[in-house]
Amino acid sequence: MIQPFTPIQIEGARNVPARAVLEHLGAYVKRDETYKPLDTSRHSVRLQINYLQRDFRLIFTGEKFINELLPKDDPNRGGGGAIDLVKHITGMSFLPAVKVCLEVVETLSGVRR
Repeated sequence: MIQPFTPIQIEGARNVPARAVLEHLGAYVKRDETYKPLDTSRHSVRLQINYLQRDFRLIFTGEKFINELLPKDDPNRGGGGAIDLVKHITGMSFLPAVKVCLEVVETLSGVRR
């Protein structure tokens, strides 16, 4: 079976900044300034997100996130990295999510030239 993406491309897609992905998707994003993490050394932030009239309340710690609006026992409550974020927000499967993230990589590379 031929893989459409190399491991290097997948790793690059996974490491795209969450803000860049959300902006690329056209999601509304607002940081919750009232959020106080339990462990301040972890530098967690809470973002209110709306994408295609669906609301999300994600807590990010580094590249990992959880959606507070889903039950604690939901296996799809969180993830790590941009690919998981795109899958969570859009409902896409893995390959289309990688493609979206690589589009963001191309856009960011074009801006830096």
